Amino acid sequence: MGKINRDWHQDHRMPAKPSEDERGQWHWAHQEHCGCRAPSAKEQALIDQWRATHAEPR
Repeated sequence: MGKINRDWHQDHRMPAKPSEDERGQWHWAHQEHCGCRAPSAKEQALIDQWRATHAEPR
């Protein structure tokens, strides 16, 4: 994986007390646009669940 993308992280903070759907969307966007690290197995499961229920990113 690459270096942390500080600009992306500053502009895309995880919401306070996020719902599972918000967490899935955030981790999907992080994986697509930042690439600073691979998602954990739990995060990947959220991403997969989010992708399965959303036709396209919001």
